[in-house]
Amino acid sequence: MGKEEFTLSSRIRSATFLLGTLLLVPLQARPQDAAQPPPRRPRIGLALAGGSAYGLAHVGVLKWLHEHRIPVDAVAGTSMGGLVGGLFATGHSPSQIEDFVSAIDWNQALQSSPPFAQLSFRRKEDQRAYPGTIELGYRRGRGLSFPSAFSSGHGVSLLVSRFAAPYGDMDSFSDLPADFRCVSVDLVKAKTIVFSKGSLPQALRATMSIPGVFAPIEQDGMLLVDGGLLNNLPVDVARQMNPDLVIAVALDPPTPDINQIKGIFGVARRTLSVMIADNERRNLGLADLVIMPDLKGLTAGDFPNYVEFIRRGYQAAEAKRLLLEKLSVSPAEYARYLDSRDARRRTEQIRPLDVVIEGKLAPLRRLALLKEVAADPTQSVDRFKLEEELTKIVGAGRFDSASYTLFSRDGHEGIKLAFREKDHGPPFVKPSFLLMASPDEGLRFGAGARVTFLDAGGPASEWRTDLSIGVYNRLGTEYYYRLKGGKWFLAPSLGYEESEQPLYQDSRRVSEFTNRRIGGAFDLGYAFGRFQELRMGWTLSRERILVASGPAFGSTVKGRASTIRFKYSYEGQDAPNVPTHGLRINLQGHYGLDWPGVKEKFGLADALVSYARPLPNRFILIGQSRGGFTRDHANLSNSFELGGPLRMSSLARSQSLGSRYYYGGASLLRGVSNPSLSIFGRFYALLAYEAGAAWSATHVPLPRHSATAGLMGETQFGVVLFGVAYGDRGEGKVIFRLGRFF
Repeated sequence: MGKEEFTLSSRIRSATFLLGTLLLVPLQARPQDAAQPPPRRPRIGLALAGGSAYGLAHVGVLKWLHEHRIPVDAVAGTSMGGLVGGLFATGHSPSQIEDFVSAIDWNQALQSSPPFAQLSFRRKEDQRAYPGTIELGYRRGRGLSFPSAFSSGHGVSLLVSRFAAPYGDMDSFSDLPADFRCVSVDLVKAKTIVFSKGSLPQALRATMSIPGVFAPIEQDGMLLVDGGLLNNLPVDVARQMNPDLVIAVALDPPTPDINQIKGIFGVARRTLSVMIADNERRNLGLADLVIMPDLKGLTAGDFPNYVEFIRRGYQAAEAKRLLLEKLSVSPAEYARYLDSRDARRRTEQIRPLDVVIEGKLAPLRRLALLKEVAADPTQSVDRFKLEEELTKIVGAGRFDSASYTLFSRDGHEGIKLAFREKDHGPPFVKPSFLLMASPDEGLRFGAGARVTFLDAGGPASEWRTDLSIGVYNRLGTEYYYRLKGGKWFLAPSLGYEESEQPLYQDSRRVSEFTNRRIGGAFDLGYAFGRFQELRMGWTLSRERILVASGPAFGSTVKGRASTIRFKYSYEGQDAPNVPTHGLRINLQGHYGLDWPGVKEKFGLADALVSYARPLPNRFILIGQSRGGFTRDHANLSNSFELGGPLRMSSLARSQSLGSRYYYGGASLLRGVSNPSLSIFGRFYALLAYEAGAAWSATHVPLPRHSATAGLMGETQFGVVLFGVAYGDRGEGKVIFRLGRFF
């Protein structure tokens, strides 16, 4: 359909709509005999299109209709149109919908997994060690597979439950404060599904399941995704609700520049948009009136800019004032309409006597959840606390998402908590990649993976194995056993490690040695919760240090090593890669009983403190301090090292070695990518200053200084840094690294 053709058809529809309303309204205005019933106002239906953040413009249209006393009796929506329509259909006024939208943390609602702060301590360890977002799993019959979408949809599930939870058992969506339908697509039978009854939260979650972005909903043998694939503007569905006329709110995104389409993701996005636009055009002709907001300058991911979207929707309705005002009713009649809506609205506060849990929760976890949710049946459910508990359970790693609905049976109020297991595991495989490029060592590559079996041998117990090759060669396995499913745990482990370490004299590389270790450890520890862990144990290994190049080529130090170790960790930051706020502490100590070439017993201590805080104008400040010491001995002189990106960036890797060290660094980052939607990562401009030294002599040397400037980005494979570093002795270098930093 060309532009002129569309404009002509719009004019014809507008003329038809005007004629119809002019005929309908005067008939209603004629004096009536006393025996005749009062005139019936036209039943108005609304069709709301999908379109990610563009769909927030629907709020502005509803706001205009409300201010001009135009009652809406039936709503059909797809995707974001379904969400806004669902809010309206559950009795929320446009101002309440606007307040609801303004309170949403969109980044949290749309991100791929629960917030880092809500993850269990073990999952935080995984994110630190393997900073990418990719997670694979293994299932019998399917083998190794990816999850069904980039995001599990947990944030969206909670978002929907916040307003739709009271409507989890509807005989008909016509019983809502406004007659409602939403559209999804069944991938199994490749057909449109119109939700008209059942669980409203489930229906809304299905209509918002953008393929590849949010996990589909499995229900009654169907695999349900976003209805926009086949019916993005459900005017035909609105027609089936028997309105006298239908107003369609269509979303026509700006035509992209050809350069925006190029590339695999650009082509995929545009292909989907073209398919959706085609099915929209077929339905536009079924509407009596079309409202089309001007969306120029806005993007589909611009969720925080909701105020502008609402303004655009309001303006689009205002542009149709002459037609829409014909539908306005008197203040008294509009008040009766609002009263009728309120009468069908269900309470959002309940005191649950019954709690139904769907999902395989460990007994202790189930009891703890019941205690948090329904400890006092005389008190209403604390929604914030409930969602936090559900997110903590999802953050343990087994479940994809959680949701809740409210119900009333036989006079008893209750709440149903549903947990959806991940469809691709356990066990889970988390891969990682490390790529480093520097003038000192050229290009170095490494790859690795962590395999985790959950609930192995008991609730909250795990068996995880690490394998890495390339920059670091390692094979290790640990069995983490929670005693009686409680806080205390045992953690035996075995492992083999091999790494190469250069040796420098000032700035000149003079040698290289290889460290090899094979052995095991046994720890006893206490898991405080999501943020802290304390463990103490014993290690036993065979150490071998081989000089691989230089004057001392071939010389070897080897023998038995055993230590008693202690470790305390506190994870209070909000992200593993680029935190914006919070504190992180890592303290560890070893008491050496045996060490190759060292006859005396010795102690070793190492500490790390990292702090992050946000600053105005999208700036972030990250500070980090480290320090450690051990006995002065030739065979312990490589205990600590400095050098490499954001560990004294102007120095080469391990350029500074010693039995003692100190380090302090401050990094200032400023977001340079679109802050609206970060499910695919963020990018920052980086300025960093560092000072530190490592040494083995008795005196404390003056610190070396380093400054770094560059671009840092969070990707699905980890954090990438490209920049330049300059040192206090004139060292300058270009650095590139993919991996982890802070």
